[in-house]
Amino acid sequence: MTSTPEYLTSGHKTDVCYGGCGVEVKQNPETGRWFITMGHPGFNSYVNNRSGYATKETAIRLMRYYGGR
Repeated sequence: MTSTPEYLTSGHKTDVCYGGCGVEVKQNPETGRWFITMGHPGFNSYVNNRSGYATKETAIRLMRYYGGR
């Protein structure tokens, strides 16, 4: 059984959070890539499930994009 990496967890106990909580995105310390965390729009997007995003700004922008759909 594998555990979820810390950089993907948000700690949210509620449904979907649309930002402003401070843990919308986190960086993988090994790769430097940014990921949308659990409980935020875009968490299950293709790129987020693969390699993540090059910058924090891009990850936040995509989280907002998915939240507005």
